[in-house]
Amino acid sequence: MNTVKFAVAGCGFIGKLHARVIQSIGGACVTAALDTNREAAEALAKEYGCRAYTDADELFADPDVDAVAICLPSGLHAELAVKAARAGKHVICEKPMDTELDRAQQMIDACRENGVRLSVIMQHRFDEPMCLLRKAIGDGLMGKLLWGASRTIWYRDDKYYANPWRGTWKYDGGGALMNQSIHYIDLLLSVMGAPRSVNAKCRTIGHPQIETEDIGLADIEFESGALGTIEGTTCSYPGLYSELAVFGEKGTVIIRNDYLTFYCFKDGPRPEFEAALNQEMANRLNQTPEIEDTSHRRQYEDFVEALREGRDPLVTGEEAIRSLRLIRAAYRSSEEKKEIYF
Repeated sequence: MNTVKFAVAGCGFIGKLHARVIQSIGGACVTAALDTNREAAEALAKEYGCRAYTDADELFADPDVDAVAICLPSGLHAELAVKAARAGKHVICEKPMDTELDRAQQMIDACRENGVRLSVIMQHRFDEPMCLLRKAIGDGLMGKLLWGASRTIWYRDDKYYANPWRGTWKYDGGGALMNQSIHYIDLLLSVMGAPRSVNAKCRTIGHPQIETEDIGLADIEFESGALGTIEGTTCSYPGLYSELAVFGEKGTVIIRNDYLTFYCFKDGPRPEFEAALNQEMANRLNQTPEIEDTSHRRQYEDFVEALREGRDPLVTGEEAIRSLRLIRAAYRSSEEKKEIYF
């Protein structure tokens, strides 16, 4: 496979970002655009000189499509992913995998049964600070991990929730935890390991017009014995930061808004670590619709290399389903008012 030919399914804001990233990396190109809105599909197709589709079955019959980038509302991910897999197309899907665990598992099973690769966009695993943190843990600089925290302290106004699928269980599958916090929850799990239990409270307080939570809090015990906390909200005007804090016997690392904010190791400083709190950028991610795509490119490059080399991508479906499983357990804990064990 010299060049991986992608179809972009869903030609809205996120679909446009995926198309731009695909076209920017070596060994990949956009050959098709799919959207039920014909104008949106044709606009993206015109930009990239490719074919436009409004019917998924017609797209999957196109021999000039190797892989499908799924950029639809969350509750529609699994249905299209399973169809793509059965048509022999590789799948890369926006987070979360889907809104329900059983459907997410169907994605994994369908891709495995049909011999195609599946990856889910968790691009922050490819951020430079996360690469440094994983190396520090692997090199023993942190010692035994004691506890970690994921915090997504954001704000979304009524205009944001005017979109008819946002804040709904059917399409969003959840609120502040599922949609805004999932990336940093994924980062927490990627370094702290599997959870043993979760105890959570989820409430809708600042946006009474939505179905899902706009504040979610959870306490976690990991299989290792370490503890963790999750805070996620869209009520914190004007929107502050996402943060991963990891504390070990021999060190601390704090990543805020995708930048290394603080680190300290008992074994002394490391030249590759450069930490500084940049106040000018502290709130940038919450004030602009633009998304920095460097880590998206890194994940797509890994996905394309995986297809060429016949290996699994770094973020597999099995990896991505872990954060969905934890968030669904947090919702159940909140609803049933009890600690949920895995």
